[in-house]
Amino acid sequence: VLPLPQGGARLSDSVEAHLQRYFDLHGDALPPPGLYDRILREVERPLLQVALDATGGNQLRCADLLGINRNTLRKKLTELNIEVTRRRKLM
Repeated sequence: VLPLPQGGARLSDSVEAHLQRYFDLHGDALPPPGLYDRILREVERPLLQVALDATGGNQLRCADLLGINRNTLRKKLTELNIEVTRRRKLM
């Protein structure tokens, strides 16, 4: 379980509320098929970008922060066309 951020709300609570709103927008119908992959694509890009910002663009530290292999991180950065530059660290 992730620690609570300063606001007290857990990430899973925010995600659940957003997903519930998404389902509600479809009324009595279900969202189109492929929801799982759509959600992962929506979350993966900002997750990688924020983690890169937090580590000042250091891919090794970013991969460690995310708990993935550096080569996996590089593959995902290429697939998502995310440019890596050295930047100010957020952590």
